[in-house]
Amino acid sequence: MSQLAVTAREPSSRLKAMKRIAFWLLVMLFVKVLGSIVFEYRNYFPANFESNFLVGREAFFSGSYRVAFYTHILCGPISLLVAAFLIFSGSRKALSHWHRRLGKLLASLVLLVLLPSGLVMATRALTGPVAGAAFFVQTFATALCVGFASWYASRRRFNQHRAWATRTFILLCSPLLLRLITGATVAFELESSWTYRFAAWGSWLIPLAVYECRNSILRRSIARSIKGTLS
Repeated sequence: MSQLAVTAREPSSRLKAMKRIAFWLLVMLFVKVLGSIVFEYRNYFPANFESNFLVGREAFFSGSYRVAFYTHILCGPISLLVAAFLIFSGSRKALSHWHRRLGKLLASLVLLVLLPSGLVMATRALTGPVAGAAFFVQTFATALCVGFASWYASRRRFNQHRAWATRTFILLCSPLLLRLITGATVAFELESSWTYRFAAWGSWLIPLAVYECRNSILRRSIARSIKGTLS
């Protein structure tokens, strides 16, 4: 019997180890890509119009666009780091006080600063209105997710809150995936206006779709388990 128990535990231990490794690999990737984005800020103070992101933007880099640009790039990394902490601290009672306070801070930053500035920048999206539409829709989707996450938290319906907070985090991470996709197109010499448009939509639709598929699979598995128990 003891040998059977050890044998049963081995796959579970390997699975946990693989999940732990995958988690830390994702953390390392998150830090690396975010760091590379922030490193580019050396070209923005002052604005260097020969740098990758600012090429061709000198003509309209003034007024509301200029304010929105600097507001967005300063608020973005802060919002993403706060969101990462909230995902980490959500199930830890010792951090519940900070989780609540920083959750309110994040909602304010995203709804009042990050998203409005993003909407202004979307009007001048690289490659035109198709990419701009992606950023517009993403902005409203993020606002919706933040709103639902906040509402469910205030009602203490934590399972629903966690789901909407996770969707918010996925959407806030989309600039990192956008960076990875566009970097890959450059590396494989596939860079074009259409690959950027694909990246603009795919950087948030694809991870959201993966998350929703995972939730659907889990719900079906739980339903089968309950049905099997009742039968």
